Order: sequence, then C-alpha cells, then structure tokens
Amino acid sequence: MESSNNAEAERLTMHRCIVTSIIESETVYVECLYVMEKYMNAIKATLSTSQPVITEEEFGTIFYKISELHELHKSFLEGLKSAVASWEEPLCVGVHFKKMAENINVYGAFLHNYGRATDAVRRRCASSQRFADLTRQIACRGQPMSLDDLLHKPVARVQKNALVLHDLIKYTPASHPDHAMLTEALNMTQHFLDEFNIIQTKSMFPNADRAQRRLVKNSFIVELSDGHRKLRHLFLFNDVIACAKYKASGRDKFTFELKWFIPLPDIVVVEEDGSSAERETSPANIVALKSQACTVRDQILAEERALQDDKKIRLGGRGAAEKQRKKLAELEGQLVLASPNLIFRIAARAPASTALQRQHVFFLSSEYERTQWIDSIHALQASSAPPAGSNTVSMLELQSWVTACRSYLQTDMGSYLLRSGRDDSLLLGDLQLHIGGMTAPLDTAADYYIIVEVDSYGHYFRKAKSKLVCRSAQPRWNESFTIDLEGSQNLRLLLYEDAARPVLRGKCTVKLSREWVAESAAGGVSRTVCVGGGSLPLRLKLLPPERSARHVPNSKSGALFGAKITHVAKREKRNIPFIISACIREVERRGIHEVGIYRVSGSASDLNRLKKSFETNAYEAEQLLKEVDIHSVTGVLKLYLRELPEALFTDALYPELLKAWGSTQGVGTSVDSGPAHTRRHALLKCYAQLPDLNKNCIDFLLNHFVKVNQHETENKMSLHNLATVFGPTLLRPSTSAPGAKQRTDLLAAGTVDAMAQAGILYCLLQQRQLAAQLSSHHRAPTLLD
Repeated sequence: MESSNNAEAERLTMHRCIVTSIIESETVYVECLYVMEKYMNAIKATLSTSQPVITEEEFGTIFYKISELHELHKSFLEGLKSAVASWEEPLCVGVHFKKMAENINVYGAFLHNYGRATDAVRRRCASSQRFADLTRQIACRGQPMSLDDLLHKPVARVQKNALVLHDLIKYTPASHPDHAMLTEALNMTQHFLDEFNIIQTKSMFPNADRAQRRLVKNSFIVELSDGHRKLRHLFLFNDVIACAKYKASGRDKFTFELKWFIPLPDIVVVEEDGSSAERETSPANIVALKSQACTVRDQILAEERALQDDKKIRLGGRGAAEKQRKKLAELEGQLVLASPNLIFRIAARAPASTALQRQHVFFLSSEYERTQWIDSIHALQASSAPPAGSNTVSMLELQSWVTACRSYLQTDMGSYLLRSGRDDSLLLGDLQLHIGGMTAPLDTAADYYIIVEVDSYGHYFRKAKSKLVCRSAQPRWNESFTIDLEGSQNLRLLLYEDAARPVLRGKCTVKLSREWVAESAAGGVSRTVCVGGGSLPLRLKLLPPERSARHVPNSKSGALFGAKITHVAKREKRNIPFIISACIREVERRGIHEVGIYRVSGSASDLNRLKKSFETNAYEAEQLLKEVDIHSVTGVLKLYLRELPEALFTDALYPELLKAWGSTQGVGTSVDSGPAHTRRHALLKCYAQLPDLNKNCIDFLLNHFVKVNQHETENKMSLHNLATVFGPTLLRPSTSAPGAKQRTDLLAAGTVDAMAQAGILYCLLQQRQLAAQLSSHHRAPTLLD
C-alpha cells in the first residue's frame, strides 16, 4: 500500500511538472502571437492612409484568425497560471484544456488559409521592397524572425496540442477530477487531427528525429493509369508525395508497393480545366453496375429468407449464396473504382525548366477531400524548408516508409452498397434543402459560395453547388435543392471563397433524422448552423420513398412500349406503371424549374437507352434517369404515353369528350359560372366513366402538371402550354377506333381534333388547379373533388 501511495504521489508530482512545462511553452507561444498581432495592428493603421503597406484584401488574408488564436491562448495561459498559483491539491486544469479543445476549429480555419496567407506574403515581398524589408526581421523574444516564420508557429503548434494531452493524461490518475475532462479534450483534439489525417511519425519510427520526415496526409484514392482506373494509396510526407498500389500478401491481407514519388518542391497542383491529359479507355457503366448489384443482393436476401422459412440447411442453397456474395464483392470493387468523379491532378516540375513532366490524374467523390489534398500540398510548400537530405530520397527508402505505415493506417474502403441489415437505418428518398442567407456576418467580405455533400453508405459525394456567388460579409443565397439520398445519414455544407484558388472558409455537418419525416409533413424542419464563423439558416424537408410509388418492379421481361396499360400494371402489380411514376418523380426532383420543361426535346441516344432499360431492367432505368439530361426524362415519358395502343382517356369515351367540349361556347369565361361551368360539368361526367387504372394515371399526371405550373415564372410552362403538349397525347383516338377514318378525312389530318384535345385538357387542368387550392393537405385531390 505504501508503494502504491508513493507511485500515486510521484504521478501527481509529475503531473504538476508537466503543467509547469506547458505554461513555459505557452508563454513563449503567446508572446509570438502577441508580437504578430502588434505587428498586424501597425500594418492595419496604414490601410486608412494614402500609402498603405498592403491592400485591405491582403491584410485579411495574411493575418486571418491571428487575433482569435492570440485571445484563445492568452485565456488558456492565464487559466493555467491561476490554477498553479493557488497551490490547491489536486491541481485541476482540465476545464482549460477542454475549452481549448472546444475551440480548436479556429486552428482549422487558420490551416485552411495558411497556404494562401504565405502566398500573399511572398507575392507582396516580390512586388514591394518596403514590405519585404518590414517582414524580413521582426523582433520576437530578442531574436529576429520573418513573417513567414511567425505564421508557421500555429502550424507547428497544432500537433503539439495532442502530444501535450497524451503526456498529461499519462500522469493523471483515473481518480483525479481532471481525468474525464482531459480525456474528452484529447478525443476532440484527435478527431480534429484525424480530419486533417495527421499521423504521428514518432509512433512508426520511435528512434527517428521528430524534425525528419513525417506523414501529413494519406488515403486510398483512384488513379487513372494507362487509361484505366486503379486503386492506390497516396502518401503526403513533409518532403515528398508517394503513390503505392495495394499488393496481396496472403488471405485477406495486403501491403504497399511503391509506384512513383515527387519531391515536395517539384509538386505542381494542376488546375482543373475540363480536360484530362489522359483519357479512360473504357469508362465503367455505373448504372449497369448498380443494377447488377441490386439483382445479386436481392437474390442473396431471398435465399436467406428461404433458409430461415424452411428452418433447415440446404447445402446447395448455401453454396449458391456464397457464389452470389463473391459476385457482390466483385461488383463492390468495381463500384469503388467507378464512383468517384471529381478530378484531382498533380504533376512534377521538370528539372531546370518550367515545363511539366507526366501528370497524375486522380478521382475523388468529395469536394472537401479534394480541398484537403490541395491545401495540404500548398501549406507544406509554403512552410519551412523540407528536412535535410530530402532531395536525395530514393525508391528503396520510401518503400520502407510506406511499408512501415501499413500498421498505422485506416485502409478500410467501406461499402458503396447496402451490405447488411445494419444499413436498414440509413435514409433513402429525397431531401429538399433551402439555404437562406447569413444572419450573423463573416469576418470579411468576399465572393462566397456553398457546396452541399451527403454521405452514401459512409462515402461523401458532392451533390450541389449554389448558383450564386455572393460578394458580401453577410451573403444571401436563398436557393433550394432536391438531393437524392441513398444510404445516407449526414449532410455536409462547405463554405468556399471564390478566389484565384477556391479557399475553404468553413464546414459544418448536420445529422439527418428519420423523425424529420413527420415534421416535413407540417412544413419542414428549420435549423441554424454555424459555418465559417457566421450563422446560416436552413430549411429541410425529408421525403421518404413511398413504397407504392417507389417500389421497383422485378426485372421480368415483357413488352412495355406499345403494350396495353392494363397488362403493364398487372405485371408490375402497381396502380400506376413504374415508368410514369419514376419519370415524374425525377422531373419534380430536378427539372421543375427548367425553362421549357416538356417542350424541349431530349437526346435521341438517351431516349433509346432509357427505352431499352425500361424494357429490360427497371432498376437500371431508375438509375439512368438520374444520369441523363432532364429533357430526355420528359421525352421518354411522352414517348411511352404516345405509344400506348389506346390513349388514357380511351377510344370509347373520345366521342363523348368531343361532344361535351363542343356542347357550349365560352372560352375564356370563368371556370365557376356560365358556359364554361356547363362544359366542365359535361367533361367531368365523361371522366367519371373511365376505368380506375386510367383515372389513377390521369390524376397522377394532372397533379404533376399543376405542380409544374406553380413554377411558371421560372419554367415558362402555363396551363395552356402543358395542355398543348399533352392534350393530343392523352386524348388522341387510335387508328382502330370507331369512326377514326371518317373523322381524319373531315378534319384535315386531325388539326381541329388537336385543338379540341388541348382545349379539353386545359379545361380539366383548370378544374384540377381549383381543386388543389381548395383541397386539404392530407390527400392529393382528384378531378371529382
């Protein structure tokens, strides 16, 4: 017991010694920040004079977040000094470390801007001798420092935060009041470092000098090599970037095989210009891959259900399921390669030349991940010189480094597919997102835009970008987006400044919730998030897929285009054919604001692809709808309706509809009185005689047309325009209908009929619009309301 007490006393003594050493280190750091802020204020004073040292924009860039860092660490240092001066036992400093960790995102903002700040310093030094002289030697603790050196202090400090907490917790007993708070502070700090993908080289090479090579960032990545996508792992050290391939080394194991490297000073990030130095030889068909995966997955689930229902093991069934799982794993690997599509391109600067050697093209799915790679490279190049001897790095030496990294890296690529029952909690459907304007201003006025990303089975994908770039400290976008969710649980907003090189100014993540479905029915969910130091209001509406409307039919072969609608509905076991509901859903998702929607023609090749997909594989067709131009989506819907052997309003009712239309005059009169009212009443009597399936389809279409018309100021589609487009399609009689030949002769190839058909549909749309205004929100109204 005495030995245990002595050990506890030694730990507490060591704990106090570590805190004292932290205070000494913090004192030096705070003095550096103080000197930088003092220097910053002196330069700021010149901005209002006739001879400013730098421009106001350069000032905001170079000294970004310096005041916040100084204030944060000054408060932290004062808290530690106060705790030590009290000489209370036990010494409690956890609250100060936790507060520091809670504000570590200030470092995130600084680090994202760091490369841009040092670029601005160097450009100004090159153009202004006065500025170069002022920044070459700044007195700090009796020693001269350059502005570059001072700006690098926070960069060096960010990793030390985690090292200090590791050491402090090591000598903090579990019973100590600080232990829980210090652990929480370490977790928050480590989470921050993980986002920047910083790995302590000391863990891999305990005997190495910390000033030597260190790993700054790494991740698996897709490289375009010899025209084909290859899975690679990219390593960014503080002196070199290296690319390695995965090499099998036994069952379910692998190591790295180094392929190439570029010394840090020679790395050039090539700006994306829409072209690629190297083209894919045979791009993968993602739609087809997802379709195959869906089919295989359904077969596996069906087999598992059969085994559970029979409550007995069928060896043949087990063997077949195992083969299907292997096939699913193969498709998974292909999707990992095929899914990312954001280009990240680097090249090596040729020796003694401005020309570039071979470019290396990578694909990423997340804009945030791409920004991290670019910012990390620029920040390293703008910071202090690489370690000694880095210019003589060899393949053999780097191979030993990437091999040593293997045990310390996260190399699980995750899944691009629904793989288990655990994924059932992930969200599917549509997220309607409205981004307003900043209610609390940002630090500086600049050109800002927003990028929206959502995750899909753990992988983030860029989904939308604001159309507006707002130049203001309080930007207002007021834009709405409809985002497709597939295995999603998080929404990520990225705030960028549109400069010579886009700069990430802020990031926030919103956790999606199934509970929003109920709130969405009542108008949506309102949230205010903090991004880039400003407050941004959001309105979110989560629309889950309706089982009846979103259920994808089985991939059974059978005629679709030109087939009777009753046969299609019976085969699909649906009240409305899938092609109608799927196309309309896609139009409402991303085309309802499109100018001339339903009037502009789509691509002939896309129409053929869609037609073939709907005929052979409904799941593939649904995926393809998301890929093609929206006018091709409307085109295939119109094509399907045109090729029906009998129009939705039926041949039998067509004469009565014409009679009802011609029974009165009164075009342009009120829909609620007079001749128009009589005509409307006669048309509705005809409508009531339609078969239920036809009514369902017509109601579904007209509900949609009214939604389209609600956005007429944007899409320019009036009810007249919609009636003109769809009247002949929905009402035209077939050539085999009674009296068709006679009617064609009399009416000069149907010209008058087409006018009547558009007029009939326009009248019904007017009625439907009125019913929509009067109906409750709980049910989609019909023409009979």
